Amino acid sequence: MIKSFALAALGSMLMVAAPSAQTAPAKAPQPVKPAAATPPAPAAPVGPPRAFPGYTQPEIGAAACRVVSQTKAVCTLPALTAGRYVVTATSTATATAAPAGQVSVQALQIDLGQRTCGRAERRASKENPWTSGAQTVVAVCEFTVLTDRPIVIAATNGTANATPDPKGPTIKVERLPWDGILSSGFNAGAQK
Repeated sequence: MIKSFALAALGSMLMVAAPSAQTAPAKAPQPVKPAAATPPAPAAPVGPPRAFPGYTQPEIGAAACRVVSQTKAVCTLPALTAGRYVVTATSTATATAAPAGQVSVQALQIDLGQRTCGRAERRASKENPWTSGAQTVVAVCEFTVLTDRPIVIAATNGTANATPDPKGPTIKVERLPWDGILSSGFNAGAQK
């Protein structure tokens, strides 16, 4: 009798101590509901997110841009501007008779305030022996800005053995949708 009582007590303790070992009664299977169609993602908004109250992403039209000289054109972003933009600049120059051993060269640089975004260059080569006529170089810069003060965007051209167009370079600034990415970078690393 003590043996059967001890076995019953042990069995009871195992059931209390290990409820996961117990099997639950089977439930009737529930019908599977079809997944609701996922709504399309909204288009990326133009303008800064709500984290930047008071800032806007204004259009930067022709009234904000001007040609300063034969070699420079500028546009001005107003104070309290936040958002993504792309700058497109062009510069045309006509090759002149280059001295022996020299070539015609044309460069166009885009600066954002005190920071250089990039530079495009055209240089006479065997494939493109630019000895006469006009050639146009194009530079494009994409940037994200958050500024309390106005920022001057400049397109500046330079030439060697070429004459820049007297009308100067062109510059255009366009808004891009805000994609939420504040910064990114890429490095391919060593190739093996």
